[in-house]
Amino acid sequence: MIAQLLAQRASDRNPIRVGIVGTGKFGAGLVAQISQMKGMVVAAIADIKAHNARYAYESSGVPAEEIRTAETGAELEDAVRAGKPVIVEDGLALGDCESIDVVVESTGLPDVGARHGFHALSNGKHVVMVNVEADVTVGPFLRRTADAAGVVYTMVDGDQPAVTWNIVEWARSLGLEIVAAGRGTIFYADDFEGTPETAAARFGFSPEHIERRTINLKMFNSFRDGTKAQVEMTALANAAGLEPDVRGMHEPSVNLEEIPQQFSLREEGGLLTRHGVVELANSVADDGETMLPNPIRMGVFAVVRSEHPFTQEDLAYHGCHVGGEGKNFLLYRPYHLVAVPAPLSIARAVLFNAANGSCAATPTAECIAVAKRDLRRGEVLDGGGGYTVVGQCEKAGIAGRDGLLPLGLADGATLKRDVGKGEAILYADVSLNEDSFVLKMRRLQDEITCREQGLYNIGNGPPVAAVRK
Repeated sequence: MIAQLLAQRASDRNPIRVGIVGTGKFGAGLVAQISQMKGMVVAAIADIKAHNARYAYESSGVPAEEIRTAETGAELEDAVRAGKPVIVEDGLALGDCESIDVVVESTGLPDVGARHGFHALSNGKHVVMVNVEADVTVGPFLRRTADAAGVVYTMVDGDQPAVTWNIVEWARSLGLEIVAAGRGTIFYADDFEGTPETAAARFGFSPEHIERRTINLKMFNSFRDGTKAQVEMTALANAAGLEPDVRGMHEPSVNLEEIPQQFSLREEGGLLTRHGVVELANSVADDGETMLPNPIRMGVFAVVRSEHPFTQEDLAYHGCHVGGEGKNFLLYRPYHLVAVPAPLSIARAVLFNAANGSCAATPTAECIAVAKRDLRRGEVLDGGGGYTVVGQCEKAGIAGRDGLLPLGLADGATLKRDVGKGEAILYADVSLNEDSFVLKMRRLQDEITCREQGLYNIGNGPPVAAVRK
């Protein structure tokens, strides 16, 4: 259906016009994939590093002389209408451009992503939010903004939250219960303290590869130190109505065939205290150094449950790994393809006004900031993938009750007391950057949640530290 509709748009010379904010590894890969498609074009790229945007275009076959640079909104509009690929510095300009259909936010910066997403949605543009760091911080507010504007706010196919959501949606549509859903990790013993400098070595990136794929090492270090997996599962939880069973999830070292048993209830010999959770399956053995013989690696999974004996028999007969006393079954994909299938989310938004997974207006999970090492009063936090904090997935109710600082607000916050390694950081522990756009949006989001749930503020902080009236 999508291929046919895109072919028709190509025939009608009316392609879906896409604006992309940020051409790091993901953004550049998306430009490459769209260049091979019919009925969709990258009409404009916004990047503060214009050479990255130009490289993305040229690497996908656009002649250098065809690429325009726009300084004003009028120049941008003229280029898009003329079908000329164009580069701008300001991502907000894409939301203002009348001829752009959808904005893809792929900067990875919570404050920047919140601003771009809100501006585009408010201007009636669909938004594909690659920036999960922004989504887990203010996604519910952005979702409400999209709903009010009659447009789509969606996760991106190819990234693990949306790929897992696809499995969850498929299973639920068939009446299967979700026991646990998540992704694989490759987490070694020393990764928790990883830094941007050591990330390149862990991933085996050469200087040439880093430059050619415009890789942000701080972003990639968030994969190494575990933050990215925690952020992504928070995004999945909020889109699928799931929660972490425990803070940070269990993340056992587990082979593929062991997943449905490990992610069963404790009384069935598993780890879980309840069904309906997000989880991680580590591909590294318990020694923290060697790879397991049959791990899921960077694939995604859902453990589903059926009480019907016919369905149990069919799922087992057709090769699903079994756990939970014969009632739990593993569904999985051994890969996620990042930017390659991302255009499908763009197409669904424009063609069907449908999301590829979107956070609920009221979150179920929060990604909180946890000290990566012993921190001292006066230190300035630097957000995910840096030197000071990691993210951990927690239940939204607990995070709100205890006043835990969301990871997306940590960058630029100054500590008011010493915090030990592994300790969750509180709102009360930091002085926040009051000029931050994402902070202002988050406070509005929390006020709405408190009002809807009959909560009220404690003290002078944001209304996340709240109790029932």
